[in-house]
Amino acid sequence: MSKCKCKANARIVSNVVSGMEGNFCPCTDVCASPICGDPCVLGIMAPLIYDEIGINLCTTFPLGVSIPTTFPTATRATARVVNATYTYGTGNVTIDPIPGRGNCYDITLSNITVTFAIDLYDENCRLLTTVYPTAVYLPPETTAETYDEDTNPTSVELELFAPYGPSYTVTGTTTSPSINFIGSATGSNTVTQGINLFAFAKVLDLNTTDSTITVGLTLVLQSLYFVGYKVPSEGKIDIPKGSIITPEDSECMRFVAGDLLNLAIKPLNLGDPEYEEFAKRDCIQITTPPCSGGCSSCSDATKEEIRVMSQDNTTQP
Repeated sequence: MSKCKCKANARIVSNVVSGMEGNFCPCTDVCASPICGDPCVLGIMAPLIYDEIGINLCTTFPLGVSIPTTFPTATRATARVVNATYTYGTGNVTIDPIPGRGNCYDITLSNITVTFAIDLYDENCRLLTTVYPTAVYLPPETTAETYDEDTNPTSVELELFAPYGPSYTVTGTTTSPSINFIGSATGSNTVTQGINLFAFAKVLDLNTTDSTITVGLTLVLQSLYFVGYKVPSEGKIDIPKGSIITPEDSECMRFVAGDLLNLAIKPLNLGDPEYEEFAKRDCIQITTPPCSGGCSSCSDATKEEIRVMSQDNTTQP
């Protein structure tokens, strides 16, 4: 294996790199010559689920349109959850750490207004229209139209393991814990680090006479945090390409008919088996051509030599 001398670097680097000074220095500076190809191992920041718990609710509510008048041929329906809104405090949603059990939270859900996308179909399964009614699940008052002691009570109290805490809403000088709802509406269709809430819906009954619908709702509370992990890589996804076929032969047309462009520079393998973290150096010379290397270019013998050199504490000449 070729050796090289590295320039002194006054900038701060990782402990792994600084600990290898004088011991291992491949003459490839990725700051000047990025390595192309597919990595053997991907370093990713993944949203990991730490705990989750779900409940089922059910209620009947009006669709907001007159089916006999407007859609007399409607016979069936499907439902999707678009969004859910709620407020915090007594009688609404509360998030409290459990005394003496700081990694878990006591979460009370109440007074949640759910917006649905309800598709109405005729007997031949042809879509007639989509309506967007709302209904209150876990209504705070027993006098509410959607209240039912067994299927839609005023509140539920759930325990969730959330060792890194919830997310927070900061308004001026006020900071308060919050729960992010994951829906299909713009503004609610993202995952947040902390505690998330999402829902699934199922139509249990469609009453076309009085234009009401009975929808079962699954609510799921989930604690989720972003964590860096190393995962095996089998390469990038091959994107299917549509082509425009014309008899014209020009540079532009050859490009249009050719393969899709894609990003070529790969992320570093931060550790076994490539030890590419050591390639971020100011080297006197670059002996490795730009965009060379990659997972398949390193033989087992070379990998073993790299491994042995990285474990050798003697100073290399």
